[in-house]
Amino acid sequence: MVSLTIGAIQSFLSSPTNVFLVIVLMLVIAAIWSMHIPAGFPPGPRGLPFIGSIGALATDPIYKITDLAKKYGDIYSLKVGRKRIIVLNNIELVREALVKKQKAFAGRSFVYSLDLFSEGGEDIILGNFTEKWKTLRKIAHQAIRNYASGHKLENLVTKDAFPRLKKAIEDNDGEPFDPQPLLLLFVCNVMATMCFGQNYELDDTEFKDILKFIKDVNESFGNGLLADFVPIFKYIPTKSLREFKKISNMWISLIRSKVDEHKIKKQEGNVFDLVDDVMKIQAQAEAAGEDQADSLTDVNVRQIVSDIFLAGIDTTMTTMNWCIAYLVNYPDVQTKVQEEIDDVVGQRLPVLSDKGKLTYCEAVIHEVMRIRTVLPVSLPHETIEDTSVGGYNVPKGTQIWTNLWKLHNDEKYWKEPEKFRPERFLHEDGRALPKQDSFLPFSAGRRVCVGDVLAKNEMLLIFTCLFEQFTFLPPPGKDKPSLEPNFEGRATRCIPYKVVARERISGESGT
Repeated sequence: MVSLTIGAIQSFLSSPTNVFLVIVLMLVIAAIWSMHIPAGFPPGPRGLPFIGSIGALATDPIYKITDLAKKYGDIYSLKVGRKRIIVLNNIELVREALVKKQKAFAGRSFVYSLDLFSEGGEDIILGNFTEKWKTLRKIAHQAIRNYASGHKLENLVTKDAFPRLKKAIEDNDGEPFDPQPLLLLFVCNVMATMCFGQNYELDDTEFKDILKFIKDVNESFGNGLLADFVPIFKYIPTKSLREFKKISNMWISLIRSKVDEHKIKKQEGNVFDLVDDVMKIQAQAEAAGEDQADSLTDVNVRQIVSDIFLAGIDTTMTTMNWCIAYLVNYPDVQTKVQEEIDDVVGQRLPVLSDKGKLTYCEAVIHEVMRIRTVLPVSLPHETIEDTSVGGYNVPKGTQIWTNLWKLHNDEKYWKEPEKFRPERFLHEDGRALPKQDSFLPFSAGRRVCVGDVLAKNEMLLIFTCLFEQFTFLPPPGKDKPSLEPNFEGRATRCIPYKVVARERISGESGT
């Protein structure tokens, strides 16, 4: 009987037409299966066979991801290439996943382009959740802690970097200018001094290389490479893939050169910057034994430094750019900011001990971070075990997207969320409210930003320096800066604009 069956199959497949029909049938079955939503999984669009919703998310992905929540609810699923994704759109779901079940949701998905950039996931931001990752995160936190508060950060911002920014603004002599490159220089100098013990001028070749790198990464990476979603494309040398490899190699070479310079100049016991700090921890690990040393290789050293340097530049610069744009549009808010700075700071430069007294300034920064969230969808997590969220099954290896844009515009928590109102972060008497629900600019749980305290303190110092010294105005006869979000890759940026900066005297009205 078996031989007759095998013979019948062989006879059937001897015809090219029949072979073609079998292949077509198999492809149809595979296509239908690729659109299948597993039992117990959140609802969502089925997408197209094999590629899922890649095409639908190719343009305006933030709006489309948010609009899907209106149709399918605050938890829904997507298929992007081969990857199944769950999108979380309210704070209750995010807390359940990232806080209550933080270990299960602490993984990081393998993304081909990010793996190239992180030298195989050997960093903190992009590395997967392992014992080694936990060690690297502790090392980074230890290194950052030395700069996150106190005189070191104050000196970096107010004494080392701000004088260069002030001069660059004054050099415009009252003429309209685009603040973004100057802010980028300012923030880059804060981080470069902290990380490498180095300062840049606008015309420095290396600074221009860093500017070009940030621009090229945004253009080349955008919403991700096709190889990130359809693995076979990593073997096809497309222009975007070639460009991204070139950019990644250039950046890794730059950071490697910085670390190598520090090795050459290393003086026993002397620690001057963050690279020195991390190298000192590496030396201690090597002295402690092979197991600890394996957790901090030369690759890890440069990846930790790269993470801290880049994460500290782009988010801070973009937030400050939005702050200027909003306060030019809201001169009454700018005046209140300056009045508070004058009352608290007076004639001197700000210090971190002013922080608890600058409640309105902090409220303005928080409102800018809410209404124009720089990273509208946080970097994807991945479940490292079978779990659940919102009553749905979440198998191991499921990618999780946190829609911060939706959280920060949730009408359940934010009255008229489309309106710019710093007062929503304050009591009626001007005291700061406790941490607001549905406000997570630095994420939460095991993957909360390792430099969140540094970023908050740095932004407050930069903000108060800027508005203590200058009043920003629209150019005469020109429109105010656009407040429409410009979603560029994974970030929410300003549409380029120009302003006029008028140097002010303490106590002078902002208008």
